[in-house]
Amino acid sequence: MSASQPGAFQVRTFPARLGSLRADGICGWDAKIVRRFRISEHANFGVAGEVLNLTNHTNFGAPNTNPTSTDFGRVTSQQGVGRTLQFTGRIEF
Repeated sequence: MSASQPGAFQVRTFPARLGSLRADGICGWDAKIVRRFRISEHANFGVAGEVLNLTNHTNFGAPNTNPTSTDFGRVTSQQGVGRTLQFTGRIEF
């Protein structure tokens, strides 16, 4: 038996899931700017620029809820990605 694990005769009273210690939802703002140009009567050219996670806000992962872990209550990860820029061109006919 390890010192970090409870004995077989002990009852686990710590809840397996803690609602108040769960990770927050992903908080991110996305933005898109679109401009369309007329080439001819039946053809258009569109240009778009998108910014994903505009504010570059860090979204942290859930804390460790294992009571026998040395990292209990510690947040060691993050969710999502940093700011991403994306440019597109489109021809419509």
